[in-house]
Amino acid sequence: MKGLILNCLGRKEEAFEFVKKGLRNDLTSHVCWHVYGLVQRAYRKYEEAIKCYRNALKFDKENLQILRDLSLLQVQMRDLEGYRETRYQLLKLRAGQRQSWIGYAISHHLIKDYNMAYKILEEFSKSQSVSETQ
Repeated sequence: MKGLILNCLGRKEEAFEFVKKGLRNDLTSHVCWHVYGLVQRAYRKYEEAIKCYRNALKFDKENLQILRDLSLLQVQMRDLEGYRETRYQLLKLRAGQRQSWIGYAISHHLIKDYNMAYKILEEFSKSQSVSETQ
């Protein structure tokens, strides 16, 4: 966390040093990998940030914030298949949230699977009308 704070203060070298020190102490820490990804993203090293987020997810597969951060970078880097997979993970974890359904539908739209995008939105609409009648 100290690396993240140092990064916000503009002390790049120190930030990387502390993040790497955290990883040396515990290579299985999803927090350290996530912070390392955030620092990499801050310096526009997007491919490295994606690798860090994927490493973080190896140790905490259901971390919503890491999944969201990963999905944002994937769409930015035009990794649309990866974006679709990540949005599906988010949908499985939070099926009750409108954001999850819309994000998953958009992922299909971006890969030009328009019929599936429409079906996803239709299914979401049905699930909303069922929950309102109960």
